[in-house]
Amino acid sequence: MLFQDPEPLLFVLWLILATVVVTLIIYIVVLLLESKTKASDKKFLIILLAFIVVLLLPVVLNAIGTVLSTIGGALAEIRNAIDDGGQDFLIRLVPIFGFLILLVLVKFLIDIPWDNSVWISLLTLFILYIIYCLIPELYTFLGVGF
Repeated sequence: MLFQDPEPLLFVLWLILATVVVTLIIYIVVLLLESKTKASDKKFLIILLAFIVVLLLPVVLNAIGTVLSTIGGALAEIRNAIDDGGQDFLIRLVPIFGFLILLVLVKFLIDIPWDNSVWISLLTLFILYIIYCLIPELYTFLGVGF
């Protein structure tokens, strides 16, 4: 399903560009928050983290969103049966789960303290939202997105 797009080369180029941008952001933030030694020692893991965040995190969040949407839809239907006031708010937890997954990945892949992991995760998530707004094809390549 990944390469069913008429122009898979363009998708791969955008994927590489987004991975490079996220890698540079994470590297610079680790360099500033931790140390030059830590950033240099963890280059491969920073690249791996950026690739996971750009390619795999949207797929995982899509799965979480599907489950939360199903549960939230059922709860909304129960509320609708009672007083016609049901709405699915559970789906809005998906970005929070995304942040928590990103936080754990940053903490354990780069091996830094929790306080610095929070800042790196927040900045990375902010950059990802900007990238996915500019290049929505990266986020919607498997039907991901809400």
